[in-house]
Amino acid sequence: MGGLLGGLLGFGLGRGVPALVQGGGRLARRQNQLGMGLLLMVPWLVGALLLLKALTAPGLLVLAGGYWLGMVVGRRQLGL
Repeated sequence: MGGLLGGLLGFGLGRGVPALVQGGGRLARRQNQLGMGLLLMVPWLVGALLLLKALTAPGLLVLAGGYWLGMVVGRRQLGL
């Protein structure tokens, strides 16, 4: 049950990130290109940190898998 909950949590987090970054990207474009570039790196950094942490705690692999799947679905919904 905990694995399923972790997977759903990861999916929910991952699914919302592309829309959040796209909305924040509009604001960053008004400010400067560096801000936008850093903002676009956030989802990848979160995913990388999850994978690195999963090496020491294999239970986080389900969370990381859900996050990845959520990112894929979220990007498709936005047409990215």
